[in-house]
Amino acid sequence: MLPYDFKFGVCRLFLVLLFCASFAGCHKLHSNGVTITTVNNSQQRVDTIEIDYPGGSYGIGSLAPSGSRVRWIKPNGSATLRIDFIDSTGEHQAKPLILQSEDSGAIVLHILDGGKVSAEDKRNR
Repeated sequence: MLPYDFKFGVCRLFLVLLFCASFAGCHKLHSNGVTITTVNNSQQRVDTIEIDYPGGSYGIGSLAPSGSRVRWIKPNGSATLRIDFIDSTGEHQAKPLILQSEDSGAIVLHILDGGKVSAEDKRNR
């Protein structure tokens, strides 16, 4: 018969190894995705904002100057990211970059005066 301390030590070692193995495998469960932050850097309110990406789209009602919104998306293919919006000068559209299904990280879309858009690409490559 084995001593109690030995049984307890083996059991504890087994649990620690099991925890480490499951923790090491967790990164495989994390799905790729991109956090998109839309920032209104213009001097006027921007309305009816629509963001289209591979596999979906979402809308933002309006953004005041310096306002921002954040959304996590999961692209399901390769296609252009598109932003449509309306300001006091009319309707605008920009296609700042291409998204891939394996992308992860962040993108910041800056809406600028004159209906222009710039993008900060912070995706993990």
